[in-house]
Amino acid sequence: MNAPYYVPPLEDMRFLLEEVFDLSGVFGQPPYEEISFDIARAVLDEGGRFAAEVLGPVNARGDAVGAQFVDGEVRTAPGFIDAYRQYRDGGWVGLDLPPEYGGQGLPLVIQAGMAEMVTGSCMAFSMLPLMGRAAARLLIGHAEAALRDTVVPRLAAGEWTATICISEPQAGSDVGRTATRATPRDDGSWSLSGTKIFITFGDHDLAPQIIHMALARTPGAPVGTRGLSLFIVPKFDFAADGALGARNPAIVTSIEHKMGLKASPTCVLNFDGARGFMVGGEGNGLKTMFDMVNVMRLEAGIHGLGVGGAALAKALTYVTERLQGGNADAPPVPLVDHADIRRMIYTMRSRIEAMRAMMFETALQLDLAVTAGSAAGRATAREQAQWLLPIGKAFFTATGFEVANLAVQCFGGYGYIAEAGVEQYVRDLRVASIYEGTNGIQAFDLVVRKLLNDEGRRYGEFVARIRRDLEQHAARPDLLDIRSALADGLARLERVSAAYRALPRGQRRAAEAGAAAFLAMTGRVTSAWMWLRMAAAATGGSALHRRKRELAAFYASYLMPELLALEAQAMPGAARVDGLDAETLVSYG
Repeated sequence: MNAPYYVPPLEDMRFLLEEVFDLSGVFGQPPYEEISFDIARAVLDEGGRFAAEVLGPVNARGDAVGAQFVDGEVRTAPGFIDAYRQYRDGGWVGLDLPPEYGGQGLPLVIQAGMAEMVTGSCMAFSMLPLMGRAAARLLIGHAEAALRDTVVPRLAAGEWTATICISEPQAGSDVGRTATRATPRDDGSWSLSGTKIFITFGDHDLAPQIIHMALARTPGAPVGTRGLSLFIVPKFDFAADGALGARNPAIVTSIEHKMGLKASPTCVLNFDGARGFMVGGEGNGLKTMFDMVNVMRLEAGIHGLGVGGAALAKALTYVTERLQGGNADAPPVPLVDHADIRRMIYTMRSRIEAMRAMMFETALQLDLAVTAGSAAGRATAREQAQWLLPIGKAFFTATGFEVANLAVQCFGGYGYIAEAGVEQYVRDLRVASIYEGTNGIQAFDLVVRKLLNDEGRRYGEFVARIRRDLEQHAARPDLLDIRSALADGLARLERVSAAYRALPRGQRRAAEAGAAAFLAMTGRVTSAWMWLRMAAAATGGSALHRRKRELAAFYASYLMPELLALEAQAMPGAARVDGLDAETLVSYG
């Protein structure tokens, strides 16, 4: 059973982009006047080939050897230097960055599809280019012209790379307690001192220069997040023409030994008077860094989709080829003939294919926030993306992890063995629910900031869009199952959201306690919405269309009932998290 390293989901991507979503508001519109379906198809086809042939083969080798810390420097796993060279030379780094800075200028819907394939083929590799693209976008929007024009084209070309430096030993998600200090120098630059932890690709041998994007506190700055400013701190000083100078004292002192993502070096980084340059103005660090959040959250969610999708593809091959069971007096049958295996495959496919549609929906809204013809249309699209991003990040990473575990189950005992190639997916993906804002933080953001604090504006438009699709397909008897399940799920979500909005401000902790369940509900309702749209488009007799209709029916009947329990858990007061005092709660032994 020699399954390929990675199978790109190109057929499903083409179905979504060409038959389900209306991309007329993006393709052919400024700044994407030259973009067409032919271009999108060609880019994704070539991206799938690259992921399968170049990145797929280094994934297991990278996991087995890992990144190494030798003589104070990080050496990447075997094959990574060549894979990154091909990735850089192919122009993949700046796929969606503006052409004036050396990017390809493609819409985010195309970049999102490429990101899924890069992640699915080698999640450890995918961590590096994401940060460069995010940093480039931030610098385009906020850096002074001279700094921007030197750094951004080199990030877009992959000649330089970037990191995000937020977490510190005493302050993980509690960013307001950042202690790294920045003091001004006479030449207008700054001197940074402090320690940052969990820095992905904080050092490596793939590119000569690394641009660290770091939060620090200036003299006299107020406590909390309002006192933070953002700086770029290069590994090497550089001139206006990009020539590298002296080594900056931004030094990696160790790399972490982790459960997974072993080929992605996670570094401890010490700033010891390192030279940095402020970006975005004093005290605006966190606000400025949030310009990176859209890209980072979308692709952090894509990590769940990409790895879960790769695990699914391996499971599909295995259950087809592995012969086991059946009548004792007859030859063994393929695993896929067994009811419980079919249940798992149906579950995995219906989860993954709904998430892929959600990925494109979110990316499309981010594109429309740029291309929509009116200011109001751009604002609405931006707010819909803001609503979907925390759902995607948390729901995708949790669901992708579920799918990866089911893949191991489909393999049986062999799934627990490294050679089968699926247990790595479980280990690699576990951290995705933690980084880029834990899933609990995403749930808090969704409920408190996006539902309650803006009086439900983003949520209201989200619900209205679903209702419009329910009404549009009301006369389609073939869609009755998924339409009814979606309508029921939406009604349950509405009951919980109404209960949250009715809470007095002093009692909102009850909504916080139910936020994780509310986000899980919203992910499932959004998935059902995507299945309604996919089933509505799948009217033909092809195997793909028949599969879409059947998976929509399965999602409606088997998975949507999960909302009954989630509704009960999400209701204010259901979690009962404050019944015990802290000392009693944590006492043990």
